[in-house]
Amino acid sequence: MSDVRALLKAKRQEARIDHPYATYTSSGQLKCSVCSAFVKHASAWEGHLGSKLHRTNITRLREEQRQQEAAKAEGPLIAPSKRKITSEQGDETNTKKRRVDDSNRTFPQDFFSDPSRAPVLLSTESDNEDEEFDILNPPKQDAPTVPAPSNVDEEYQRFQQEFLQTNIDPAETYERATVVAEPTLATADTTGFPQTLTDTTPAEPMQLSEEEMRLKKEQEERELIMDRLLAEERAQEDADMRVQLLKARLDAVRRKRDSSKAKK
Repeated sequence: MSDVRALLKAKRQEARIDHPYATYTSSGQLKCSVCSAFVKHASAWEGHLGSKLHRTNITRLREEQRQQEAAKAEGPLIAPSKRKITSEQGDETNTKKRRVDDSNRTFPQDFFSDPSRAPVLLSTESDNEDEEFDILNPPKQDAPTVPAPSNVDEEYQRFQQEFLQTNIDPAETYERATVVAEPTLATADTTGFPQTLTDTTPAEPMQLSEEEMRLKKEQEERELIMDRLLAEERAQEDADMRVQLLKARLDAVRRKRDSSKAKK
């Protein structure tokens, strides 16, 4: 019996789970990296993947990854907007500088001998007022001329009125749309019809010889014994784990009691 258990342990250690979320501790215990939960046996890994806890954690992990990727994608888009605002501010500064330079470039007061011949300087405020006046009072456009209806258009309108005002008898329309034909007998010709399905009866199972029956029975018995041994092994491991947990709790209670006595 001990040899069989040793073989079972060796076989179970060889069958390691190869999955992105499957990890093993130093003691060989299977663990899910997403849920941080221990899986007792490799055969229970598929059941853990289908559990609600694992699916919820996978959904949460994918949502976090999607948000991180979206944040990385939005990062490069912020810099061009800042550069655009900076360039617009620079353009406004250059425009103001040009206005100041233009105001400084005006002629001095005594440059012209005859003040009546001096050019009239227009301020930027007057320019802005002219632009606002043009925007508020746009130039009037001539209304489009509507061409007079021709004789062809008048005839077409009269034709439409006459066509819409005609009374159509529903009974006459039904008689024209109805087709009457004499009944005919069907022929025995089945050309074009699907062929009748043949009688598909299930084939009888092959008869096994006595030797084959004996080998099959032995194989089933061996599989049954292996299943029972695996069940016993799992039950023993569960019992050992429970005993360890109880011992740990008992030790914790004893240490707590000893510490309380020492304080007194």
